[in-house]
Amino acid sequence: MVMSQKSNLFLRAATGAMVAAGLALAASGAKAQQFKWPKYFSVITPIVGSSNHSLGVAWSTTFSADTGVRVRILPTSSGYSRTEWLNTNQGRLTVYQPSDFFDQMDSVEGYAKRTAGPSDTRAMFVLAVTPWGYMVRGDSNIKTVDDITAKTKVVFYSGSTFISNGMRALLALAGVKESDANKVEVGGYGANTKVVVEGRGDVSFTSPVSGTSYAAEAAPNSIRWLAVPTGHKNFAAFRELSAGYVLSKAGSGVKTAVGTPMDHAFQSYHVRGNESADFVYQLAKWMDKNHDSYKKKFRHAPMMSMVSLKAYLDAGILEPFHDGLIRYLKEKGIWTAAHQKRNDTIVRLMKNRIEVFDGAMEAAHKAKVLTDSPNDKWKAFLADYKKKNGVTMKFSKEIEAAIK
Repeated sequence: MVMSQKSNLFLRAATGAMVAAGLALAASGAKAQQFKWPKYFSVITPIVGSSNHSLGVAWSTTFSADTGVRVRILPTSSGYSRTEWLNTNQGRLTVYQPSDFFDQMDSVEGYAKRTAGPSDTRAMFVLAVTPWGYMVRGDSNIKTVDDITAKTKVVFYSGSTFISNGMRALLALAGVKESDANKVEVGGYGANTKVVVEGRGDVSFTSPVSGTSYAAEAAPNSIRWLAVPTGHKNFAAFRELSAGYVLSKAGSGVKTAVGTPMDHAFQSYHVRGNESADFVYQLAKWMDKNHDSYKKKFRHAPMMSMVSLKAYLDAGILEPFHDGLIRYLKEKGIWTAAHQKRNDTIVRLMKNRIEVFDGAMEAAHKAKVLTDSPNDKWKAFLADYKKKNGVTMKFSKEIEAAIK
């Protein structure tokens, strides 16, 4: 009788535990089922022919087939537009790299606008570790960076500050003043390469993974790439103008670039800071879990992986990560307290830049200074306002100083 009572008690306890576990699983399943993908969303990328445009097409077509969500790829030639279109809700994802984020926080050039200036944007997944280097034509007499002189026809594309700053960095490395440089101004990313192939320009700053570089390599004269020497006497001046990169030998892109020491950027998709954490979490999870289903659809899609994301974490992130991505990384067991501390520091610095920029916009409005475009009067007003409010160094330097 006693044994029977004990058995009954055990059975009731076990049954209760099973019911509780069942309810917990049901609740968990219900929570997972509660998320509904939007019917459609847009992804902002660089121009057609760029690596990131092709990559966007590669994963989004697989995503649409799997989920039924319609994804539109919106190409634009301007780095400023990629930020502006995100901020004005023309797309939910846009392509960034750390140098873009730094320039936005510094509100330089086309980022000195309300719609493109400092704003809360955060990384939601890494796309690639992209090499950026200095391309010359295959038959060029320019063999090293020291062959660059004031007579060299250097190509300038001002639609993205990191590209124009890349060329300024080369001039600094070669010891040539920008005011003395023989500039060839172009109006688009494609022309940035094309003018070198045609002989109208001598050297451009571009990526070996871009479709434009593959076309240039296949041209009759082909192309070559200039090595960036770390031990160069002007390397510090070079890095001052090219923050946010990791210098290493190119391992991807056109054959002529492979093995050449050049800068690499961790490129990622950014979303607005107030984007749904559930949406970001689910999309980051899909990108990771389904990598095998789209990595063969584009030659550089294998880099859009958790391997690249981990490499960025190990190198030290330079942009804030979105809470939805952080949730997924915690779930994967690869987000640490140190990562969170670094992320919190970057978020704090970002929010301060936003506050100062918004304050400058308001003060300029009261002073009747036009801020619709980065005109000289507004740029001077902004620079003075930033100085008076404690912003005295580049954003990259602020991060460096805060994280030491």
